[in-house]
Amino acid sequence: MSISILIADADALLRDLLADLLGRHEGFHVVGCVATGRDALEAVARLQPDVLLLDLHLPDPTGLRVLEALTQVLAPPVLLVLSRDDTDDTQMDVARRGAQGFLCKSQGVSALTNAIRAVMSGEVWFTRQIVGRILREYATLLRRVQEQERPANHLSPREREILGRVARGMTNQQIADDLRMSLGTVKVHIRNIFQKFDLPNRTEAAVFALREGLLEQGVAADSPN
Repeated sequence: MSISILIADADALLRDLLADLLGRHEGFHVVGCVATGRDALEAVARLQPDVLLLDLHLPDPTGLRVLEALTQVLAPPVLLVLSRDDTDDTQMDVARRGAQGFLCKSQGVSALTNAIRAVMSGEVWFTRQIVGRILREYATLLRRVQEQERPANHLSPREREILGRVARGMTNQQIADDLRMSLGTVKVHIRNIFQKFDLPNRTEAAVFALREGLLEQGVAADSPN
């Protein structure tokens, strides 16, 4: 099947050159060429290309703004950025905004055709160094999301203190004495904790606290002060 390509570049000479060169390659079909960000967004909606070759330095709006806008589209084209600015920060910026690949304009046509085929097959087209940074950033983001979704994050600071002491085997009275609270208040907190996480008894509460690392956060105490 032919890959339909829309070229969005502020340089008229480069637009025409790319359209001519890509049009000579079997399997590629250039459906349009535009010079501004506004025209690029309109052409994407009208022509629905498979791939958008996007110049970062488009006017009205910039290529970066076009990237941001297309992330809101239900079925955007595959986005392959073309730029003379190939710094690591620029490549990371376009990757964060949804581009599947980045190609420096100084690279040859063979690199461009390889990049188009790669991104169309579901791969990304960045330098090995940038792929490594993307993976590390993703891993960090994933850890943050997982941390935010931990059940223990739904505990108040006081509930953390109390549950940690329950897990250490302290009685309600010992917890009340240790935290200088009334026995009734401690009982209310424990009942709320058990209901919040559907904990049937103190043993299950201890297992939950251990799994969530709450024993490491509490004050180590086998008996009240």
